[in-house]
Amino acid sequence: MTVQTYHQLIAEGIKELPEHTLAEITDFIYFVRLRVLGKDAESDLYQTVLNLERDRLVAESEAHLEEEFAGYEQRYPRE
Repeated sequence: MTVQTYHQLIAEGIKELPEHTLAEITDFIYFVRLRVLGKDAESDLYQTVLNLERDRLVAESEAHLEEEFAGYEQRYPRE
C-alpha cells in the first residue's frame, strides 16, 4: 500500500465516529508521532491536543455539576 492509500483508509475509517472516539484516536496518533519522530518534533501540536482534551473534560465536568445541582434551591430551601 502507498502512503496516500493509508491516508484515505484512515480518513474513511474515522467518518461518523463519535467525538469521544475521535479524541482517543487523536491522542493515539500523537502518541505514535512522539514515539517515532521524537519529543521536539511534536511538542506544539501535542500541547494543542492536550489543551483541547482538557477543555473537553472541564466542559463535561461543569455540565455534570450543573445537572447535579439543578433545582437545588427548590429541593433544599433556606429556612
